[in-house]
Amino acid sequence: MTLGRRTSSVAWPRYRRNPTVDVQRDAARLATIATVFIWVGWVAVLYSVIAGILWWIDLAGRPAFNFIEAFAISSAAIGGPLFLALIVTSVGYALRLFALSVASKSQ
Repeated sequence: MTLGRRTSSVAWPRYRRNPTVDVQRDAARLATIATVFIWVGWVAVLYSVIAGILWWIDLAGRPAFNFIEAFAISSAAIGGPLFLALIVTSVGYALRLFALSVASKSQ
């Protein structure tokens, strides 16, 4: 009997002793996740722009606001959501560039 050492008749698989990382596969997964960020960001940008245009048309048709005031109010209201949507989109593009950089360096 050996103290301190574990003896076993079962051979450990090779990947347990020396783990390998498939960088190409991980870069492809990251690029897929980045593509989702890009799509969600552009859909949110489109939604913000359409909502702002519809609200601008609605406000411009009211007698309390003129054309320029209605534009200023609707632009101020969609500025925050539009900015956040563009941030999400740019994070997606940055992730794709990072995945491309990692994939090109691993070859």
